[in-house]
Amino acid sequence: MMKIKSKLTIRHFILLGGMMLAIHGCKEEELVFPKNANTEIEVSENRPTARPTNLTYVSAFNQTIEIHWPELSDRVVKAQVKYTDDGAEKVLDVTKFDDPVVINLKEVKNYEFALQYFTADGTPSKVTKTELSPRPFEADYKMNSVLINPIPGGVSFIFPKTSDRAIPGTISYLLNGKQVQQVFNANTMDTVLVENLVDETKIIDFSVNLKDELWGRNLTTQNQIAPGMLVYKLIVPTLNYSYDGNNVVLNWVNNTGDPIDVTYTFEGAGGPKTASVVGSTSATGSLKLDVAGRGGVMKATVASEGGISPEKTFDLYAPIAKTGWQATASSTQSGDGGGTPALFDGNIETFWHSQYSPSVPYPHSFTINFSKVEVLSKIGMIRRHNNATGGFKTFNIEVSVDGQNWTTVNQNLTFNSADSPAAWQDYAFTPVNAQYVRITMTAPYTSTATSTHLAEFRAYRK
Repeated sequence: MMKIKSKLTIRHFILLGGMMLAIHGCKEEELVFPKNANTEIEVSENRPTARPTNLTYVSAFNQTIEIHWPELSDRVVKAQVKYTDDGAEKVLDVTKFDDPVVINLKEVKNYEFALQYFTADGTPSKVTKTELSPRPFEADYKMNSVLINPIPGGVSFIFPKTSDRAIPGTISYLLNGKQVQQVFNANTMDTVLVENLVDETKIIDFSVNLKDELWGRNLTTQNQIAPGMLVYKLIVPTLNYSYDGNNVVLNWVNNTGDPIDVTYTFEGAGGPKTASVVGSTSATGSLKLDVAGRGGVMKATVASEGGISPEKTFDLYAPIAKTGWQATASSTQSGDGGGTPALFDGNIETFWHSQYSPSVPYPHSFTINFSKVEVLSKIGMIRRHNNATGGFKTFNIEVSVDGQNWTTVNQNLTFNSADSPAAWQDYAFTPVNAQYVRITMTAPYTSTATSTHLAEFRAYRK
């Protein structure tokens, strides 16, 4: 009997051990729960476009954290999220996983979130912990990140796009004593242009307001900035004109690359004529108009983004063709410079020189014969290119139609014989009929000089 009892005891022991192993195996499966749930965690600032493969934490605007749930095991009936905010521990139980969970937080700082899953009988999974920070309130972020820049004739406000939700805003400023307010919706309109500000020297106080009623944010900042210079203000100072045969040419420089419209009207004896170009971006531009070689008045405007310039007026002097010109002088030094023809040969390296061997004292003079009567309105002279000490300082201008009877046009004019580099010096006067013009040098540039010289002479009609 004793042996039989021993066998039964061993048999029962084996059976009992097997049952214990089976029970232990089931419990072990529960302890590693959830068996089919993916516990990988992704931290992002971008919301998943579909249900994520892994658990996704999104650092969202407006001091929120979003938790986007993956496909979970059907054993999961609850998730529990724990975190500390404003000095207190928060516990959030989640039982629905089709929609993301949004957690509102008190501060923009680093938070630790502890996540755990539970089965229907309360069996917990392991705890996973994640650290991340929420993003600031959307309106605050936009206000703190706005880029304010001068643009031609205005100021641009560029707000970062944060969502598709419109946030009402206003930009207010004082212009010519009147309050101006520009209304916009941030996100719908990320770039706001304040235009028609033509005075780039004046700093303007801008008040910017964003009002986000959803989150109770009403923000206002003050900004001081001057508008950018209008493109046309950069172009107008470069406007100049030249004659090309019978044509008058308006020239300008545009280094901005911005398109401009240029228009000019010529008013002369032949009646008004107009030329224009639209949308020119050339670095060096020009407009040509046939005016039959006449002088007159030219009025030009430049238009660019933001406005149109005031008219710039030019008194046009048409050069008198040098064909048939003749020149004489009170004295000429033989063999030095080229004589009186050098006065209008178009070469500043040649020159006329008064006699100095033997010395002839001041005054000195030369006379130009145009070969026909012209309506003379301006003359120009340029000094000898290789001598800045021996020229004249003061002079008179006289004209005649017959070479016998002379009229003084101007006197005691000043000429800079030492300018560097040598440049044309022009003198305009009331138009007068003249076939002859006489330039009389009355005093030397330096007190010791007794002779004088000049490279070139030119004349204009109007």
